[in-house]
Amino acid sequence: MGELGSAPALVEYFVRGGSWMWALLACSVIALAVIIYKSITLWLAGRGAASLVEESVRLIQAGQTEKAALEAKAPSSSVAAVLTSIFSAAESRYITPREAAEAAGAEEMAALESGLPVLSTIANVAPLIGFLGTVSGMIRAFTAIAEHGMGEPGVVAAGIGEALITTASGLIVAIPCFIAYSVFSARVNALALAMEVAGSRLASMVSGGDGE
Repeated sequence: MGELGSAPALVEYFVRGGSWMWALLACSVIALAVIIYKSITLWLAGRGAASLVEESVRLIQAGQTEKAALEAKAPSSSVAAVLTSIFSAAESRYITPREAAEAAGAEEMAALESGLPVLSTIANVAPLIGFLGTVSGMIRAFTAIAEHGMGEPGVVAAGIGEALITTASGLIVAIPCFIAYSVFSARVNALALAMEVAGSRLASMVSGGDGE
């Protein structure tokens, strides 16, 4: 019976929270979509990066640069995009491999960081929306006291309930967003370091260095 009654209870709390709950609901839906999207894209961006770099180094050292270039085009990782740009630049007279790596890295970073400002904004705005609901609920409670005195505790309690529900809901939305933003930021930083190291190493080898 408890499980069957949980959904109606949530709906009841949502209604009691007042109009600001709709704004928090919108924030939670957007945040959930961004979290799912970034979880997938960041996983794909780093998949097989280390093994690809080592295989590219081995092939270049073996004099099979063309084969290394072909294998770098297959994966969808950020490191693969940087390596592909390096191999393309090796055949160009207009840009050096190192410059190509830097340009590709900057482009990949922009893609990796997309969506993170949304999570950061929601993490900061959701508690403020909850605070607005708190103020709204308290205004409602004190208005009820002014109109009916303390003889109508149910009306006063409704306003206080609205204040507490919106405050809690704002925090419930904000906390997972803040955690996800921190985790994703750390992942992006790790991928950025991997791109920088791989780009520098492969650009040196393609340009004629030893890559060590």
